[in-house]
Amino acid sequence: MYIKIITLSLLFSLINPLWGQSVSKSAYISPIKPPFSFSGGFGELRRNHFHTGLDFRTAGQIGFPVYAVEEGYIARVSVSPAGYGHALYLLHPDGHTTVYGHLSRFHPKIENYLTSQQYLLKQFAVDLTVPEGLFSFKKGEIIAWSGNTGSSGGPHLHFEIRDTRSEKPQNPLFFLSGIHDNSAPRITSLYLYPLSENSQVNRSANKQRVETISSGKNTRLKNLHAIEVFGEIGLGIQSDDDFNGVGFKCGIYSAEMYLDGKPVFSFKMDHLAFDQGRFVNSHIDYEELIKNRRWVHKLYLQPGNKLDIYHTIANRGILKMTDGQTHTVKVIVADAYQNTNEFKFKLISKKSAVPVQKENFTRLFYFDRPNNFENKEVKIQIPEGALYDQLKFNYHSSTKTGFIYSKIHHVHNPYVPVHKSYNLSIKTLAIPPKYQGKALIVLVGPTGRRTSIGGEYADSWVTAHPLVFGDFGVVLDTIPPRTQSLSIKDNKTLTNPSKIEFKISDNLSGIKSYEGEIDGNWVLFEYDAKTGMLVYTIDKNRLVLGKKHRLNLKVVDERKNATEYKANFYL
Repeated sequence: MYIKIITLSLLFSLINPLWGQSVSKSAYISPIKPPFSFSGGFGELRRNHFHTGLDFRTAGQIGFPVYAVEEGYIARVSVSPAGYGHALYLLHPDGHTTVYGHLSRFHPKIENYLTSQQYLLKQFAVDLTVPEGLFSFKKGEIIAWSGNTGSSGGPHLHFEIRDTRSEKPQNPLFFLSGIHDNSAPRITSLYLYPLSENSQVNRSANKQRVETISSGKNTRLKNLHAIEVFGEIGLGIQSDDDFNGVGFKCGIYSAEMYLDGKPVFSFKMDHLAFDQGRFVNSHIDYEELIKNRRWVHKLYLQPGNKLDIYHTIANRGILKMTDGQTHTVKVIVADAYQNTNEFKFKLISKKSAVPVQKENFTRLFYFDRPNNFENKEVKIQIPEGALYDQLKFNYHSSTKTGFIYSKIHHVHNPYVPVHKSYNLSIKTLAIPPKYQGKALIVLVGPTGRRTSIGGEYADSWVTAHPLVFGDFGVVLDTIPPRTQSLSIKDNKTLTNPSKIEFKISDNLSGIKSYEGEIDGNWVLFEYDAKTGMLVYTIDKNRLVLGKKHRLNLKVVDERKNATEYKANFYL
């Protein structure tokens, strides 16, 4: 067991250029040979989480060698049809673990170990803790090859550095040598939010988006006039970083906000915590993301936001504009290489006559206590901490064509994020006993698309645990998964002598399990959830060639609807 530990505080004091000290990069090499560029950065905004690593581009191809960035041993091997796909975890003597995700294949000795464990456990998806020191590598040795497995949106290498003890991802740009960035981030728009009942922006009680012009190291308002505000005001910025001018938008490292020269709010992406990842939905303007696909950093805190990335916070970053004076706001965004962009603008505190907007809502919900609502047709139980702020909660129901087992229940709206799952129970209408186990709750999108939320039937109610607000109803899933053969036909020679391939899909509740056997013996089918591909690569060490074989494949969905495919084939 490695015992040499470097504390994070000492490490960052040596290598973090934004701490105003001399830059002394760690000795970690890049996991991909240069030249390289990135399609995703550390701390980048994603729905329901922050991006916790660097995404190395691989020219749209798989099979690039992946190298150990420092000496260490493999502590964990993970394979999943989603998430990181094929991933390796390499533990280093300095107290850090590096993670390599979306791989196509591992070093042969790791690959052999993995296959033996998959056959032993009779499952494709595994998360293996590897005996200490079983697979040791020196810095610069090949440990795997890049790929496109799991939830990858295209071929690339996802790379992370984690503190081994806490498992917190660290910003890899403060560890890797040989990376240069000379381009500053940009700020593409400013958002202003009236946060109290009498607050207003430009004589409106609604949030406002103001266009900016960002050039080089500076940003200004497109219209240079002072912005009229009154009351409690929150600010937000739309900002990104074109890492070294390669044309790919990555996330920013930090943002600081000053009011009349005094710091009031800041954040830095030095490290992140997996158990805090969902707070990103409070950090961003969630409504703007859902409605307009814009990523906006809010420069103020909702009371239920518990992220630990914030530093200077005065009044949660909320500006009180009631004195009738003109104020100067300065926002500075930066990347990890001290490239900065400065944005200055004026706010004038000025109250105007704004028509009072009457709000109709069902009940007031609170972020710091449980909240409940129920009637004869629905029960909603929201736990403490599921909301980020006080909410004027709305509910109503309606009937809709195609939903014969319940009404449609409109649970607030999809523009307000939910941090924790809540209990949603819907009363059903006359489901025959033989179909009650097929009932489930679905989320109904604006176009009518149905997404399964799942749920369990009991005493005429179906109960599920959504992580979003929206429109919900009860339907039945009685249709088994679809299994399409791509390389095998009954009593035929395989069209591809090296693989047996299927395309599998399910219409609603989703694939729960699959199992393949040849001649009565379990075989390793690999599943890619994003493409629906199910592939068995012929293993000559486990399959006798030159004879007739019998394949049985069973695919089951979440409502226990099953499809079986059987065929004889020659190999």
